[in-house]
Amino acid sequence: MRVSKIYGIKRSQGELDFVDVDIDKDIPLFLDPRAIAQINNSWARSCVSSLQSFFQRVIEAIHSGDDSVAISLLTGLGEPNETHLGLSKGKSRGSAVGEKLAVEFWQALSKSRAVQSGLIQDLEDTALLIENVDKDRISDITTNIIRRQLVEFTYDTCKFWNIPLTENVAYGNFWNSRQGVWYQDHVDIPTPKGEPLLLVPKSIVRRKLHMNANNYYRHSILNFLVSQESAANALTSVVRGQHQRVTKKDVDARWKGEFDAGRHNPGVEKRINAHVSAENPDILDSYREERHRTRTAPLDNADLSDVVGSRRPNVRRLLQEVTATPKGRSDAHSYEENVFALFEALFYPHLIYPNKQTRMHEGRKRVDLSFTNDGSSGFFRWVARNYPAGQIFVECKNYDTPLGNPEVDQLLGRFSPSRGQVGILVYRGAGDKQKVDKLCVDAARQKNEFVLAIDDDDLRAIVDEHLDLEVDYPFKFLQQRFQHLANN
Repeated sequence: MRVSKIYGIKRSQGELDFVDVDIDKDIPLFLDPRAIAQINNSWARSCVSSLQSFFQRVIEAIHSGDDSVAISLLTGLGEPNETHLGLSKGKSRGSAVGEKLAVEFWQALSKSRAVQSGLIQDLEDTALLIENVDKDRISDITTNIIRRQLVEFTYDTCKFWNIPLTENVAYGNFWNSRQGVWYQDHVDIPTPKGEPLLLVPKSIVRRKLHMNANNYYRHSILNFLVSQESAANALTSVVRGQHQRVTKKDVDARWKGEFDAGRHNPGVEKRINAHVSAENPDILDSYREERHRTRTAPLDNADLSDVVGSRRPNVRRLLQEVTATPKGRSDAHSYEENVFALFEALFYPHLIYPNKQTRMHEGRKRVDLSFTNDGSSGFFRWVARNYPAGQIFVECKNYDTPLGNPEVDQLLGRFSPSRGQVGILVYRGAGDKQKVDKLCVDAARQKNEFVLAIDDDDLRAIVDEHLDLEVDYPFKFLQQRFQHLANN
């Protein structure tokens, strides 16, 4: 049963910011360290810091011959069943290291020429060069190391969706990146069926790793081997007058034969990768640089919905829920929830990792909402490149009366050059569009801060544009509105 059904959340996967897993089995999605590293927010940076500190601590122990420390560190990587991600069949089991496999993983690392030579720098590199380390193990190791950050995400998500938490649960291991040790703690966490549940942001899961052994082999190692043999053949043709064309297929078959190919030897490409990389470390350096420059594309809402078995998002239905919400402050919370669901379905994966800070204001719950701008095309990419827009702030006003300075100023008050100076003010419209527009133009002119005021009619236009298959520039409507503010 999926999380949303267990807790009565009447939203599909496309309307949720976490992976809506089935807690009775694993789904074939994996945490990718590279997906985390490309996100520009404090949560992701904390995750990256933890991952780097752990792996460097292990590598340092191996380099110094401190085997007991290396094994102790690796033994802290238990089986993370609580995310329900991975390849386990039936009941979730995880595939992390654990006590038995810790020694095996240590042996693989300590015997690796790539580790001893310093060729392996990050956890992701092990998936390229070391046998029996693939997406499932990388994902599970990542889960262990960033467990503290996932607990924080889970806690915030539960507060937003009113998912009950079990208080003071003895839980861990957690990685302390400053002290370089594992520790346990007591946390507040959901416990369906009596077991802890960790929710995972959908923006950091993939079907396969961005840096994977087959991709490295096919596009870097094999190309190098072909070019090397082609050069040798060219020299032979000059000396002997003979020329033989070198093909990828022939080179692939020859090297796999030498390194024991076959259906029962799935690690053959990694053995070749490790051998050739040790002799030619520049190949791995170049591949690593290329993959770091290239963004790893997240699954879109439709694909993710298919994987978890949820219905695909219907943005017209979600728009209808927003515009059908009764106007007035008494329905403000319902309006905020409906806008959030629409934005999650509409703007993901351009806007990711919504930060939902809940507070009480005049006796009612208010939600300050912001998104990390991860736009790779269209308006959100453009605005991030040209203005402080790493975070996009959102305010929802379900008023049945005209807006004024206080409502615009409230959103402006959340801006800063470091966090961002672009926000979206979602409101119902009460014959005040020209007045609101003037307030936004004044803010842009006087402070270089940009509030995109969007009423019901504007939302309809944005949805229409989104569904128009002939529109190849995402959210052109918002860019036109932004340029209207900037040019007045």
